[in-house]
Amino acid sequence: MLSTMIGSQLFVNLIGGGLLLIGLGLLSATIIFWRSARPDPELLGPLEIMYDRKFARADEQERLALRNQYRPVDADPVVESEAPAVLSREPDSEPLKEVLDPFSHDDDAVDVIQKPSVVPDLIDPLIHKFHKDGGS
Repeated sequence: MLSTMIGSQLFVNLIGGGLLLIGLGLLSATIIFWRSARPDPELLGPLEIMYDRKFARADEQERLALRNQYRPVDADPVVESEAPAVLSREPDSEPLKEVLDPFSHDDDAVDVIQKPSVVPDLIDPLIHKFHKDGGS
């Protein structure tokens, strides 16, 4: 019984020592990784200020001043920041795309009024043939 107790204690000590070595290895790998990591480039400075609450509450002129404050030293300041008209367009102003309903509604309880639409041949000749034949 004494030999079994000594054997099990030795086994537990070996497992604990192995786990301790694995932990020390992970700690040293983490320290090496942290020391070898590159700092953020200075060009990303304006992006860091954009996360700040002060930036979110500022008007456009203050935001421009804050972004210029965090730009690299040798970079020219941005004088005017205006999005192109294409990017500032509201999504609601986009025209709705017409949907071609491929199903026959002969057995529907409600009559479905379909708008006549022209399907260009460039999309797919099978769709054009399907549309010409009346959906059958």
